[in-house]
Amino acid sequence: MEIFKKLRGMRDILPEEIERWKKIENVFIEVSELFGFKEIRIPILENKYLFERGIGSNTDVVMKEMYEFKDKKGREIALRPEATASVVRAYIENQIYNKEKITRFYYYGPMFRYDRPQKGRYRQFYQFGIEILGGKHPFFDGESVQILDIAFKRLNIENFIFLINSLGCKNCKGKYIEEIKKYFLANINVLCEECKIRTEKNPLRVLDCKNNSCRAILNKIPSILDFLCIECKVHFENFVNFLERFDINYKINPKLVRGLDYYTKTVFEVVPEKEDIAIAGGGRYDNLVKEIGGPDIPAVGFAVGIDRIVPLIKEKENKNNEIIYFISLGERAKIKGFEIMKKLVEERIKVEMDYEDRSLKEYLKIANKTGKRWCIILGDNEIDRGIIILKDMKEGFQEEIKEEEMIEKIKERIK
Repeated sequence: MEIFKKLRGMRDILPEEIERWKKIENVFIEVSELFGFKEIRIPILENKYLFERGIGSNTDVVMKEMYEFKDKKGREIALRPEATASVVRAYIENQIYNKEKITRFYYYGPMFRYDRPQKGRYRQFYQFGIEILGGKHPFFDGESVQILDIAFKRLNIENFIFLINSLGCKNCKGKYIEEIKKYFLANINVLCEECKIRTEKNPLRVLDCKNNSCRAILNKIPSILDFLCIECKVHFENFVNFLERFDINYKINPKLVRGLDYYTKTVFEVVPEKEDIAIAGGGRYDNLVKEIGGPDIPAVGFAVGIDRIVPLIKEKENKNNEIIYFISLGERAKIKGFEIMKKLVEERIKVEMDYEDRSLKEYLKIANKTGKRWCIILGDNEIDRGIIILKDMKEGFQEEIKEEEMIEKIKERIK
């Protein structure tokens, strides 16, 4: 019989790891909601042309990495490679801009890219993100960074830094692209084959290349900060002043461009010390709403790579210890045991029962193997006496507790 295995680049997230995932999710949700954000849930499948227009048809994401196919009616469909374009589509389609001046959304879920699997990078990966639509002031950019800074500190992620840059408006960006295209054409012989193509189609993408020969010539490349118009320069200065005022650890990196074409003005990434990959990134995208069919509305946001943060979260005590293992010896004990278990659940005490017929010795062996600290033991003798036995597997002692005192005593013991 064939044994099925997960596809390359996919993975199973097992219960022993899921607690760290939930901790990360909960922290980001809590911090975002404290800043007035509301959750939006968007489809995993979208029209593929939404991403072509939104992300950029010449980006690696669209050209090489999208999972795309035709549905039964022949429509061009794609699994979402990122969420911002989908959130903006929902914002336009539901005419949310007519209901409020500033919209704050957060989202969470899986994204898909047919990329080469490597450290911290999977073909199905998870992102938490926020989008602020309607605000052009640089403090909206600062708020995005502040949320990340607070959340990472709550997660005890150490020594991270924000790499920041400005790509300017359409005019600034256009002038800079013309200048670096000349620079790359003058050095075309040392560029990798892909960057030779990028030089013609999308020169900014050369700045993202990891090839050593391409990176070597970036040292003398002109800085985009020298091409900013007055408005974009003032915007960036005010953003930097915000970071300094609120003690955000940052460094200006004039070569930072991000991998998606919709960014304008502010861009940023978060990189932990001793790590060579960003764990979060974002920036401003003032033209995206208009480019995919909506009104002229500015926006800013970020996305966090949950897969990349999980290894940075320090292990805590096994959560399995909190679950009480209910041992019911015999049919009568199973019925009575379920009544007791229901009372415990109503009091928000975690409990699980194995309904198979086993010996007490076998039950206790299972409890040890699965890391349970607390066991309730119930048999005919205990039922007749109106008690339960609570056993502490870690300390190796047990006590008899009257049924009417059970809830109070158990809460006291396992606290």
